[in-house]
Amino acid sequence: MLHIDHIHPVTDFVRNYRTYLTRLKETGRPEVLTVNGVPECVLLDAKSYQAMQDALESMRFVHAVNEALAGMPANDGVPVAEGFQGIREHLDL
Repeated sequence: MLHIDHIHPVTDFVRNYRTYLTRLKETGRPEVLTVNGVPECVLLDAKSYQAMQDALESMRFVHAVNEALAGMPANDGVPVAEGFQGIREHLDL
């Protein structure tokens, strides 16, 4: 969740980028940069960004597994050999 104290004009970031980078590293909280009062981008430290990417990938995996499980009773699947061939093609193996 973004807090009002973490919304700043991009011009302030340009002038004081070291302060922003230090704060990002210390808190791990995102900061919103605005242009003419309109949110334009979000700054994150690398560790927080990687954690977010990892969580997203886990959610995608769980969603794919749940979709596959939901399709099993309806016989919406494909034969194992065909499924593995599709995976090999997708991964260029």
